[in-house]
Amino acid sequence: MRALVTGSHGFVGGWLCQHLSGEGDEVIELREGLNLCDREALQTALTGVEIDVCYHLAALSHVGASWSDPQLYFYNNVVGTANLVAALAQLPRLPRLLHVSSSEVYGRVAQDDLPIKEVQSLHPVSPYAASKAAAEFATLQGWYGRGLPTVVARPFNHTGPGQSPDYLVPALAIRMMEAKALGKTSLRVGNVDARRDFMDVRDVVRAYRLLAIHGVPGQAYNVCSGASVSVRMIVGALAAVLNYQVDLEVDPALLRPNDVEVVVGDPRRLMEVTGFSREFSLPQTVAGVVGGVDSGRYPQPGD
Repeated sequence: MRALVTGSHGFVGGWLCQHLSGEGDEVIELREGLNLCDREALQTALTGVEIDVCYHLAALSHVGASWSDPQLYFYNNVVGTANLVAALAQLPRLPRLLHVSSSEVYGRVAQDDLPIKEVQSLHPVSPYAASKAAAEFATLQGWYGRGLPTVVARPFNHTGPGQSPDYLVPALAIRMMEAKALGKTSLRVGNVDARRDFMDVRDVVRAYRLLAIHGVPGQAYNVCSGASVSVRMIVGALAAVLNYQVDLEVDPALLRPNDVEVVVGDPRRLMEVTGFSREFSLPQTVAGVVGGVDSGRYPQPGD
């Protein structure tokens, strides 16, 4: 397949390009710096392009930062997506579009409604989540209004080698490695019992390709494990990899107000349609994160 990947220079995009190439797909990337919000530049870039599928990963994605500039997040994530849909719909041969959304679109879900299914109502809390929910509708308009076969992926938490230390698992890995180097025996943390649905980025990109091939247009699919792990469990896995134990000290300053205790998704729709199953366990994923941190940089695959 000929595959166009937006956001190919990001953490997940890099792993996706590597996976697609490994499967024999021809990967096409937009020139670095092309702004999807520049409608004319995007249409020019796609003129004459023949592709079988477009993976749309490009987006502003930091939940916390979205609170300080909601307009920027809406403009980039929604307008950029709408422009991409319009440009793809003008191609002589319509490709399939896999739009990567986020589990954040579900917002706060009652514990009685766990694990979260795709039929769950969308109640986005952050500006980022709201922008991703709106972007979903922009892509689905491409399907219902333009006939562009569109599949929506809603990934839950994912991590792996090369992820930025702005995110939980690499941040914990760095702190524990520093603690080991300095001989510290304790680590200040927030809510160690909060549980989230984590997957390895290498499993996530496999799911994306399977959805691009087998997903039903107009449908959304959770990309998740169906199990939740706590911060305490992640620290335990890191301790095993590093062969170094630390005591956890809860710091009230690191606690989030109204933190959701458990978030877990239901992957059955994904599994039934694509046959997907996970290949990486939590210890394997954590070992990969530590390996990336231990190299002294945060490499993308193929570096």
